[in-house]
Amino acid sequence: MASARTDSRCLNCGFTAASGSDEWARVEVPKLGTLTQCPDCDSTNVISGH
Repeated sequence: MASARTDSRCLNCGFTAASGSDEWARVEVPKLGTLTQCPDCDSTNVISGH
């Protein structure tokens, strides 16, 4: 059974790409760990799994 692609979307600018793909940037934040960062606007306000 094939799995459907799961996308993540930036709530700031609307950028969409596959969740976990290399299109997304990553940023390390002390006490929070690694956050997904939008490559277009640098926002970390990203919703995953939609």
